[in-house]
Amino acid sequence: MSGYQPFKVDMKHLMENLRDHYRIEIEEAAIVENVDNCIDERYSEIKFLVNEGKLEILMLGDGMSSETFWVTLPKMAATTKETASGALGRYGWGMKVCLWIANQVNIETKKGDFHGAQSWKMINGIPSWKKEQPKKILDGNFTYVAIELNDEYKAKITPELIVKTLQKFYPTVLRGAPVQNRYGEKRVLKMIVNERIVEPPCEIDYEKRVPIKATVGNKEATGYVYLSKESLPEEERGIWIIVHGRKITNDFFGYYDDKITGYVHADFLIKDLRGDKTQLMKTHRWRKLSEAIAQQLKEFMSEIGALREETLPKDIVKRIHIEINELVRYFPELQELAKKLGIGISQDVLIPKKEGSTSTTLEEGSERERGLESGQGGGEGVPVKLGEEHEKAPTGEGGKDRAEKRKRKRGIEIKRLPSSEKKEAWFTPDGIVFINTTFPTYKKAEKMHSLEYHIERCAIEAILEYAANEGVISDTTIKSYKNDVLAKWGEL
Repeated sequence: MSGYQPFKVDMKHLMENLRDHYRIEIEEAAIVENVDNCIDERYSEIKFLVNEGKLEILMLGDGMSSETFWVTLPKMAATTKETASGALGRYGWGMKVCLWIANQVNIETKKGDFHGAQSWKMINGIPSWKKEQPKKILDGNFTYVAIELNDEYKAKITPELIVKTLQKFYPTVLRGAPVQNRYGEKRVLKMIVNERIVEPPCEIDYEKRVPIKATVGNKEATGYVYLSKESLPEEERGIWIIVHGRKITNDFFGYYDDKITGYVHADFLIKDLRGDKTQLMKTHRWRKLSEAIAQQLKEFMSEIGALREETLPKDIVKRIHIEINELVRYFPELQELAKKLGIGISQDVLIPKKEGSTSTTLEEGSERERGLESGQGGGEGVPVKLGEEHEKAPTGEGGKDRAEKRKRKRGIEIKRLPSSEKKEAWFTPDGIVFINTTFPTYKKAEKMHSLEYHIERCAIEAILEYAANEGVISDTTIKSYKNDVLAKWGEL
């Protein structure tokens, strides 16, 4: 068509994006990609208007520079937003998703003295663009996107769909939570659909709410966990991870319940986003956040009586530890996972001396280590917080040291738990394997007097599943790897 030229292509990043595809509906993607661009920059308001087969999006308070508009925008898969603070739209696909729902897309922007316009079309399957004459007269900086919807999406994209999508992906933004742009600045973003301010989604009717907080490095994540009065729909269960205002994914952190929900703002995970920003890479940041939230979620569920766990007899636990440690010797990937989790790693612990009992409190996330000096028996135990250095424990009114440091190896905790979750067993980020006592195979194992075998097998498979989810074992090799591990276990 006259005047149109093909988009330039950044082949390297185009290949990356072919690998990562959208897992949400395309009509949702067209909405959230524009909101994410709005969040990344300094826009203060975004307006959607649906009218007669046309979707108009007006972003107020910022605009694109001449170079961004003429050089970067008409380029496929151009990554331009890598900054210290990160950006939601750094994959370079962004507004191009609009081409999938449109006959034509018109974009106009004003930033300072610059005012430009261009249009996009798919011509013989090739995304193409051309310069247009600016038409919109507004005070201040803005970006305006006008999408002439194709026949497939005219009926799909309605004001109701847009409101529902905004409530689904940006619930805390709609409640007034400030969002951070790629420059590290925070501000409140207003969202409007067909001249009406979008209301936040209805809060659940809850019995209890407690704050959750985690520090990873020098970054902080904050949010809330809720206990609902009624069983929740499956899509509302778990803790939602919110990054720069956008709901990314939800996670149970190993503690399942149909009445538990919540969210946590974790902007520092911005560089860990994958694909269409509904997935997170299992980085060190993610693991540290998971461990902290898992511990708090465990305490919350114990407090409300939702965690009726049973510790296994010590002789069974000891044997499982021995067999799992033996397995780890044969598989380098499991050695890597064990190292990350501190399994089988020697750590300093405090043992009470024979002179007297210690007087101290049990710290959050710690456990008691029983025993006395060599040659003695019994012992009350002192708090040991795993993975940290400890000084000798203070004891008695005189404040004398009555404990000594010793080395111990940490094993995996294995506990039984009745759960409605349709899983035999699972591994939590804080290092506990839960065996589901209400799962049919557990009941069958009890009847057949093979419960110990069942628990050992479930523990091994739960660890393997966790290793696969963490990327320690490739998804493509997990089946053969699992067979190798179980075969080796059978030989031990």
